[in-house]
Amino acid sequence: MQRGSGPGRGGPVGDGRDGREEEVQPGVRWRAVRAEDAPALSRICRLTGDAGRDAGDLTAFPDLLGDVYAAPYAHHEAAFGTLVLDDEGPAGYVLGCLDTARFERWRAERWWPPLRERYPRTGARPFDADLLRSVHEPVTPSPVWTTHPSHLHVDLLPRLQGRGVGRALVERLCGQLAAAGSPGVHLGVSARNPGAVAFYRRTGFTELEVTATGHTFGRVLSPAGSAAGSAAGSAGVL
Repeated sequence: MQRGSGPGRGGPVGDGRDGREEEVQPGVRWRAVRAEDAPALSRICRLTGDAGRDAGDLTAFPDLLGDVYAAPYAHHEAAFGTLVLDDEGPAGYVLGCLDTARFERWRAERWWPPLRERYPRTGARPFDADLLRSVHEPVTPSPVWTTHPSHLHVDLLPRLQGRGVGRALVERLCGQLAAAGSPGVHLGVSARNPGAVAFYRRTGFTELEVTATGHTFGRVLSPAGSAAGSAAGSAGVL
């Protein structure tokens, strides 16, 4: 689900951690995620859910993507989320958690149970299969959680892609996670999204696992929030 962008350009990058909007670029602002942002996060997730394209026609459940990959982060560790807005409204985000194992325990105990009736396996489309597995089946812990315990999701609507906002979001969250003591962060990228794969390779991430369907990337975090051995990236394609 994670899709990237390139490095930030324009004016000085604001902080926005206290909930106030801060300008990132002319006409582009960000602020910390709030619980009431969950519907907007889910909409962005759906509009970018098919390897960066609108997934609305592929799913039997319009809110399912968001309820797996976006909305829970507005209710658990929202401090690690940033919402991007422009003159048309919410247009992107970065979401993350400090400890994936703890996050998945919270979802198993609090998040998934009320959603299982809303999202039955009957009537689903092929696109929904993996998403419904997340809702109905226990997650299998990964060895990646030990070395890179944090994880993130980045999504931008097309009107903000290729402008450097994605890289600014990634750097902001990596700094927050490092300051909170995380030794590393990971994310997954679909093999059908080569632009995002190329972006993360330029942004201090290395491939930890590769399968026919996707890549798991990881980034080692230093106390300053930078990637160990990362180089300055160039403009992203997304």
